[in-house]
Amino acid sequence: MINLNVEDELQFGRKTLKVTRPRFDASLVYLTRKFMDLVKTAPDGVLDLNEVATTLGVRKRRVYDITNVLDGIHLIQKRSKNLIQWV
Repeated sequence: MINLNVEDELQFGRKTLKVTRPRFDASLVYLTRKFMDLVKTAPDGVLDLNEVATTLGVRKRRVYDITNVLDGIHLIQKRSKNLIQWV
């Protein structure tokens, strides 16, 4: 496994906090793998996207990126605004 340390700066008011984390941890591939792990353990393959975003520690926009691709290749379907189901 490759460990790339990238320093990101997060601003809170006037202070700047430096965060060091591997870039791979934020990649779409990594998040998709974690998403698929959640789908496999979900009852009836149904997931709440708000809970997924919280569990993965990412913005909901990143979860939408994953679901849009999986929906496009017909692996999941949207049941409602925040619920998806594995097909």
